[in-house]
Amino acid sequence: MSLIIDAIRNHPSDAIALVGDHLSLTYCELNKKINAYAEALLDVQTLGIALDNGIEVVLWDLAAVYANVPTVPIPPFFTHEQIFHSLQASGASHLLTSEGVRSLGGEVRSVLPEGTAKVTFTSGTTGAPKGVCLSQNGMENVAHSLTEILDYEYAQKHLSILPMAVLLENVAGVYATLLVGGTVYIPSLKTIGFSNPFQPDFQALAHYIKTREITSAILVPELLRGLMAARVELPSLKFLAVGGSKSSPTLVSSARQCGFPVYEGYGLSECASVVSLNTPENDKIGSVGKVLPHIELSECDGEITIKNPAFLGYLGEEHNSEFPTGDLGHLDEDGYLTIDGRKKNVLITSYGRNISPEWVESQLLLCPEIAQAIVYGDAEPFLSAYIVPMSHDTDVGSAITRANAALPEYAHIKNFSPVAPFTVADGTLTGTGRPKREAILSRYQTQKENDNELLRSTC
Repeated sequence: MSLIIDAIRNHPSDAIALVGDHLSLTYCELNKKINAYAEALLDVQTLGIALDNGIEVVLWDLAAVYANVPTVPIPPFFTHEQIFHSLQASGASHLLTSEGVRSLGGEVRSVLPEGTAKVTFTSGTTGAPKGVCLSQNGMENVAHSLTEILDYEYAQKHLSILPMAVLLENVAGVYATLLVGGTVYIPSLKTIGFSNPFQPDFQALAHYIKTREITSAILVPELLRGLMAARVELPSLKFLAVGGSKSSPTLVSSARQCGFPVYEGYGLSECASVVSLNTPENDKIGSVGKVLPHIELSECDGEITIKNPAFLGYLGEEHNSEFPTGDLGHLDEDGYLTIDGRKKNVLITSYGRNISPEWVESQLLLCPEIAQAIVYGDAEPFLSAYIVPMSHDTDVGSAITRANAALPEYAHIKNFSPVAPFTVADGTLTGTGRPKREAILSRYQTQKENDNELLRSTC
């Protein structure tokens, strides 16, 4: 039996488990609902879930756990093409939307590794997101480890700000809170100001936190910046976890000076979200905290490698017991993990979206106005690009607008700088014609810093 289902059944029956926009459920009512919803899944082999935040999405997720039906959460920021790919690649037999559960038709063949409880798709380092297959036991290990390192008082009233389809919220937010008998506040994203996830209303979010006296939440760095900008005191907050993308020590320090109890962590979809986390008892700014109790972590040539039974493999690929993360990092003498960089070129925006720059560059280079392009934006809220125009009178802005139309919004280019051609002679191009990414970024970032310094000296 599932650890979380057992916990729900054993908590005081009259304690409030879930609070939505117009409804709340006690733990007793939650248990009854899970049983009833599970009966509706008797003929479902794999369930795609495309629902807004709310009590319903938690009920169906937990019913699937109880019925032993694998789920495929669909993030609200996915394009239609990415949704189609996710459902097809995972072999989903049914799809759950606001209109109910419907069969996707056709003959469904199982493509999931044995023991798969959830297939989580990243935002996609390319146009086709990669499916990460996870076991229920592995996800619950993460949630349980979090309850071991954090005091119950932090999770008395947890607010789900990130979409439930994001693994970090599902496991570290909802599961962990329900394990300790806390209350999960899960309003619709519109209610807390997220009608447009790329232009949130942070005043609405702050108002919800303040009036409901929320004690904990999980944020990506860009949302933390927005909440700070709202300039509202939120005295009820006891723990704000920030993750999903690299946070600067300055951001964490500034947030704490504003009265926000912010603690940075580090995680991966392949590890069912959280790998390490700072806490009030064990905290070192600049690190991503201490590794969770159940995690086995090692370093190989500077790359972080993890043994984690949650990860059963990618869809269609073999997997062994060790997972090389692609992240460079180290453990210090006190056991705190620091992330030093990424082994590959994947960018992670401050909204927590994983993006391959080559994917976006390929769209840009389809435009005849653009000769060469390098995309950047790691830990930034949006992507930017260095563009080599095809000619001096080229309308690069219109070309970028067309390229953006073929990309999901989180991969749009918002800023660009025209630059001179990349060449072998100046060291920005390899002999085979491939751009030297690091050399180009280093050159123009240094130039930008020098220009800014000159501007300051003349003011």
